[in-house]
Amino acid sequence: MSFRISVFASKELQATILALKGMDRELAKQIRAAIKTVTQPEWQEAVRGNVTTALQTRVLSDTARVTVSDQNITLKSASIGKSLSGGLKPSEAAHSAEFGADRSFTKTYEATSRKGKNYRVRERHTRRQFKSRNLKGDVVYPAAARVIPRFASLFAQTTVRTFHELIEKGS
Repeated sequence: MSFRISVFASKELQATILALKGMDRELAKQIRAAIKTVTQPEWQEAVRGNVTTALQTRVLSDTARVTVSDQNITLKSASIGKSLSGGLKPSEAAHSAEFGADRSFTKTYEATSRKGKNYRVRERHTRRQFKSRNLKGDVVYPAAARVIPRFASLFAQTTVRTFHELIEKGS
């Protein structure tokens, strides 16, 4: 899961991006690094504050990351390709860990007795480890709604402050 902060609704964020495009590459790199050092721990803490199960902790909270570019800030969770211990890939379990699942779902499968007779078994509850279905999300979506305004403000303020300091040094 990943979220990008949209700049189309804010003239201030659009102006910030224009200012970053005109800056020296090294200075823009320092701004991105400064923003990431502040936003990364805050994003991880916001996601960690919403977890209620060990599965959500391992899949969603432990994999929370932030990437910062000249155009936007991207909040990510469960997007790493590395498998967890036990072989589970966070990207495969992210949707069920975030939104829950139909816990009453049972899986039907074919089995064969020792005498060779085929029969159907309908008893495996394959989704009982997940919480009940919640279409608004339990962990990442509420955390993103809480931190996006702060991160957008931080993005604009850091860029403007650095740009202002650069102008002050030059004069």
